[in-house]
This record gives sequence, structure tokens and C-alpha cells, in this order.
Amino acid sequence: SKALYNPELELDTESVDDVSTTTLGISQTIDWGDSRGAKSSFANSQRLLADMAFQSTQRRIALELLASLSELYTAEALKSLAEQSDSLMQRFATLAKQRFDTGDLGRVDVDLAKFSSAQARFKLADAMSQQIRARQNLMALTGVTNSELPKMPTHFPDPKSQSLDVESTVQQLPQMLEATAAVQVAQANIKVQLGQGAAKPTVALRAGREESAEVLGLTFSMPFQVRNTFKAEVDAANAQMIQAERQANGVYRALKNRYEIADASYDLSRGAWLFWEASVANTLNEQILLLERLWKAGELSTTDYLIQLSQALETKASAIQQRGRLWTDWSEWLIATGRIQHWLLNNAGEK
Repeated sequence: SKALYNPELELDTESVDDVSTTTLGISQTIDWGDSRGAKSSFANSQRLLADMAFQSTQRRIALELLASLSELYTAEALKSLAEQSDSLMQRFATLAKQRFDTGDLGRVDVDLAKFSSAQARFKLADAMSQQIRARQNLMALTGVTNSELPKMPTHFPDPKSQSLDVESTVQQLPQMLEATAAVQVAQANIKVQLGQGAAKPTVALRAGREESAEVLGLTFSMPFQVRNTFKAEVDAANAQMIQAERQANGVYRALKNRYEIADASYDLSRGAWLFWEASVANTLNEQILLLERLWKAGELSTTDYLIQLSQALETKASAIQQRGRLWTDWSEWLIATGRIQHWLLNNAGEK
């Protein structure tokens, strides 16, 4: 918004045939095409674009944070399950040895118990490794320890109960606002280039003395935009605006598609998780204890016990992984609907 042209001060002195002339003048070039206004508008558009790009970057980092948190908490839950599985298999191997000593089991069953115990230990080592890797990835992203990390939600809002207009929601997303700001920058640049082609006259006023007479003069100069009309620059700026508009249309379609996919995926993941919580979650641990009692009572063979126990543990692992997918789909839903900032401001403080 600063003035483009500063005034110029001119001192002229001349002596010809004992006639001395001295004048002092001041000249000012006029911004006839309002280039200053065009450049100020262009700069404001660039500032808005930078602000929108900053907000888009914030959302991207927030999504990376939630994805890393989901990976960490899922890995920690799988490690706890692997510890439970390892404990069960070790207990199973110990009991199998005791029953073998009393003649209740054969050597094949004892060996099968040892193999299962070793396999459980392998899975535990793998789960611990995955947890360490997830923690290190998160620390590399945030630079904080586990005690400073926000918790992931256990309650998930119903997307169907959120009355959102898709078009208006997409139009207010930072990525869409960034694309719109890029169009405004391109439009402002056209005005800048038009201002470059406008003639900029200069007015000069001078006053002085020639011998004993006073001299007063006024000069007006106007450049001719003949050798360079700056039309090529205007055409290039117009082409850039058309490109920015088409890119904005592409961004809108991509964001709308992302919204619809995120909404549907989140709804499906949430439904599967609610079914698990309501129908299976509370009975699975009881089922594991019941299987051990039946095996100890001789009502289940060792093979059947291992098959059913493995199935129960795998179901529990699948539930943990499903919760991780739900967190991921929920995160995408927050981003796609523009709710991520609200959630972070209200929940990121919960450790």
C-alpha cells in the first residue's frame, strides 16, 4: 500500500553569454492506472492464501497426529492381548505337564502345549516391537512423551445425527478456501498487469531566476506504450486465473468425494464397533475362562481347546484392530467435515 513513486527534486543552473539561469524544480509521477491499489489487493490476496495454506497444513498435521495416536494405542492394546495370550499359553503348558505327570495327557498333547506357548511368545515379541515402533514414530512427530498425549475417544457421535449441508461444509474447508484464495490471487494479478500497461504521466513544476527576471515553468510528460503494451503479461495472468479456477473446481470435487467416502466409512466402522460392544465384548473373557475349565475337566480335548482359545484371542485382536480402523475413519470424518479443530480444542487437553 506504499506509494509507488517518490517526488524528485531538480536543481538546474546554466550560464550562457553572461546570462545566468538557475531553477529549482519538483516532479511527481502519477499512478494513473492505480497500480498501487492493484498491488495492495494482490498482496492482501497473497496474505489470505498464505493463511489458508497455514490452516490446511494444521489440519494435515492434526490428521497425522490422530493417525499416529491410533497406531500407538492399537499397538499397546495388541501388546496387552499378546501378554494375556502368552500368560494363558504358559499356564496351559504348565497344566499340561502336570496332567501328563499324573497320566491324564499324552506326550503329543504336552508337546502341542509347548509349541503353542512358544508361538505365543513369538507373537508377544512382535507386538512389543510394533508398540516401540509406533511410540517412536509418534515421538518423532510430536516430540512429547506418552504422559503428555491426548486420549483417543471411546464414544463416537452418530454421523447421521449431524445435520450438515455437504456443499456449504465443503466450501468452508481450509483446503477449499485455499483454492478459492488462489483464484483471488490470480484475479488480483490481472489487475496488477493491467496497471503495468497504463500510462504514467509525470508533472513537474520549476521556479527560478534568469538575470533579474523570475522564471516559472510547468512540464507535463506522458510515455507512449508503443514498444511494449504489456498485453502479453495480461494474457499470461488471465491464463493463470483460468488454471486456478479449474484447479479450484477439481479441489471441490475431490473434497466432496472425500466427505462422502469418509461419512460412509465412518458410519460402517461405527456400526461394526457398536455391535461388538453390545454383543460380544463382555462375554469373551468369560468364554476364555470357561474353555480352560472344560479342558481341565476333560470335556474338551487339547486340540479343541487350542482351536477355540485361538479363535477367541483372534476375535479379540480383530476387535482391537477394528477399533483402530474406527479411529482412523473417525479422524478422516473430522477432517472431511471440518470438525478437527473443534475436537482438538475441546479434547486435546485430556491426558
